[in-house]
Amino acid sequence: MIIACTIDNNYIRHCAVMLKSLQLSNPDSTISVYIMHGAIDAAERARLAAYLGDFLASVSFIQLDEEMLAGFPVFGHVTLATYFRLLLPAALPHAVEKVIYLDSDLIVVDSLNEMWESPLGENSIGAVEEHNQDFDRRRLGLAEGSLVFNAGAMLINLALWRENNILRSGLEFARTHPERIKHWDQDVLNSLLEARWQPLDWRWNALPHLWMHPDYTDPATPLGHQAEAARARPAVIHFAGSGVAKPWHHRCTHPWRHRYLEIREQTPWAGLPLEEAPDTSLGEGLRRLRFRAKSAGKAVLSRLRP
Repeated sequence: MIIACTIDNNYIRHCAVMLKSLQLSNPDSTISVYIMHGAIDAAERARLAAYLGDFLASVSFIQLDEEMLAGFPVFGHVTLATYFRLLLPAALPHAVEKVIYLDSDLIVVDSLNEMWESPLGENSIGAVEEHNQDFDRRRLGLAEGSLVFNAGAMLINLALWRENNILRSGLEFARTHPERIKHWDQDVLNSLLEARWQPLDWRWNALPHLWMHPDYTDPATPLGHQAEAARARPAVIHFAGSGVAKPWHHRCTHPWRHRYLEIREQTPWAGLPLEEAPDTSLGEGLRRLRFRAKSAGKAVLSRLRP
């Protein structure tokens, strides 16, 4: 099984928890991991590498040039590292034709073998749909009936990504449509892969709304019935969102928060105090006004041209 993830300085410790949870839930699997990152603290990277080397078959750190993405829209808790997903086709060895991508703000609580073996047909990825379908579909200009997916846990056909030149297309989209970007590279991928992705069972990316949104907590409704099945047997618990959505913040109320904290106690970052959740409402609004995606996209594309 091949896993890819991205980190920045803020997520090194959370990546350790995520990958430890992966190993605990897949004890009989041989797991190779590719960790993409920009400029990060060398001592913390070495600390992470030493820890992961104790229980993973193979760990490769791939440093990418963040200057290629300078000016791409980021705000709140997100950094440019989120766009590294777009660089997967070029960053990973060409021999890697299939990979599971996992965000670092999640934990794995069941085997991923079934997800790894999921048939994709002619689709580029397998992913789980988002919950705010109508709003995101209109915002991205997708056709009526098209589904929008969450990019935090994906099974990716890298060979098809390379064949369809998703890297260049993604960077071009960020350059020409910065006004559509709210969820960063997730919006880019949804726009490029409309109707070319395979919906997966919700258990492969159990998002917070399954526990916290009233449309999904009533088992008498169709959405609630499907959510109940995912809650009963989740495989990936994704703490998507900012601030109190994260299990390392003291005001987080997610029911799986304690499992994250239990696993963290098995890492070199055990014993850390819980963090205060920042008030990002004003800051995010101001940062949105400073988008410079068009000029950044031009710079990236010029570097890619032969």
